[in-house]
Amino acid sequence: MWFYRIINSFLGIRKETELSKDLKNITFKKIVILFISINLIFVTIVLLITKIFINDL
Repeated sequence: MWFYRIINSFLGIRKETELSKDLKNITFKKIVILFISINLIFVTIVLLITKIFINDL
């Protein structure tokens, strides 16, 4: 799965050559999917943290 391989590469789990190979095969569609999924994860985390702090008050 290309998404999993790219995330692992950014986290330093894979070799630099494997990352460059994956990035050569990336398309605009994959970039959009990656962007949307990262944003959804970030927004979800922010909402969960906000909800936890609001409910504690």
